Amino acid sequence: MRSPLLLALVLAGCDFLDPLLTSGHSGDDSESGPPAMTSTATSDTTGDPVYTCPTCDSTTEGVFIIPPDPPPSCDVYAQDCPSGFKCSAEGPPPFGSDNITCSPIAPEPDQAGESCQRLVQGHYGPDTCDRGLFCDDADPQTGTGTCAVLCQGSDFNPICPADQVCWGSQLPLCVPHCDPLLQDCPVGESCQYAGVDFICLKVQSLPANQLFEGCGGDWYCAPGLSCVDGDVAAECVIGLDGPGCCSPYCDLSAPSCPGVGQQCRPYYEPGEAPAGLENLGVCALP
Repeated sequence: MRSPLLLALVLAGCDFLDPLLTSGHSGDDSESGPPAMTSTATSDTTGDPVYTCPTCDSTTEGVFIIPPDPPPSCDVYAQDCPSGFKCSAEGPPPFGSDNITCSPIAPEPDQAGESCQRLVQGHYGPDTCDRGLFCDDADPQTGTGTCAVLCQGSDFNPICPADQVCWGSQLPLCVPHCDPLLQDCPVGESCQYAGVDFICLKVQSLPANQLFEGCGGDWYCAPGLSCVDGDVAAECVIGLDGPGCCSPYCDLSAPSCPGVGQQCRPYYEPGEAPAGLENLGVCALP
């Protein structure tokens, strides 16, 4: 459990698809209304059922097409789609439960860690990754990303490789651990606590908030800094950026802090630090 001096980290689940549109019927309900439709059905070139009205005056007046059913929902963990399909995300933003559906697997699909392509511009998918993978971190202009591994197991017992952690709710991805003292993340990302472990998160607003600047969450601070309570340093400047203050992570075995009177205080409660993070601290006033 994190130390009480830290701001509570709230990660809002991203909910990603616009509601499916349904077609309605409006018209006069009087006796002079349109002729009744029959159940005579054929199909057009798309395979959709076409219903005709043999009593109508013209062909076009009495023909309508039944829209196809929405894509089937599925379980990302179970990958319970039919053969040739995978359970992944597709459709336009915003992300929601309707985005999780069975998508066709591309011929010669890309594998984990390989470059991939989202096949509809501005959409989350379908993509060119294989079953159990998702084209993550795609460039908004080109749609090019990297195949990331989806978590296995279940929502209550997610499974990832030993060096990774399951992160996300509706589209859970296996992401690598990182070290907040080393800040071993790509440029533009910061190693921060994400509710389950330390992972690389994109800095939400560039330029990132710097030492002792106000903040609204860890992911707004520059790498090496944590968003903690505003009274952790006399130098904190709390303003429009949020109620917190960007203060450095520190090593309890070799403490060093930049603020006047600051000490390296444990990040975790006694006995609750995960393996490898026993010496993790954050600079704060005593």
